[in-house]
Amino acid sequence: MGTEETTIQPNEKEMFGRYKKTVEQAIARVPVKNGVVDIDSIWIEASIPYELLRKILARGDLELPGNVERINSISRARMGERSGSRREKKRRRRHKVWH
Repeated sequence: MGTEETTIQPNEKEMFGRYKKTVEQAIARVPVKNGVVDIDSIWIEASIPYELLRKILARGDLELPGNVERINSISRARMGERSGSRREKKRRRRHKVWH
C-alpha cells in the first residue's frame, strides 16, 4: 500500500485574493511619478499575466499606498511604444567622391 498525497486545490476566490495581495505589494515597490503608477511597472514587478492584472485593477478594491493617487492602465509596452522620446533617424546623405 502506498501513501497518496492529497492536494487541496484553492478555489477561484482564494486565488484571486492571493493575486490581489501580490499586486498591492508590487504597487508599494514600483516608482510613483506625480501620484501615478504605470500598469507596465506593476506588470513587471508582480510577474502575473497581463489580462489577470487588468481584471484585478478593474475591480477597484485595491488598497493603495498613500503616495499613489491613481494607476495608469494604458500600457506602452503592449502597444509597442518606446519609453522616452526619440526622434526619428534622418536618412543619411551619400557623399560623392571625385576622382
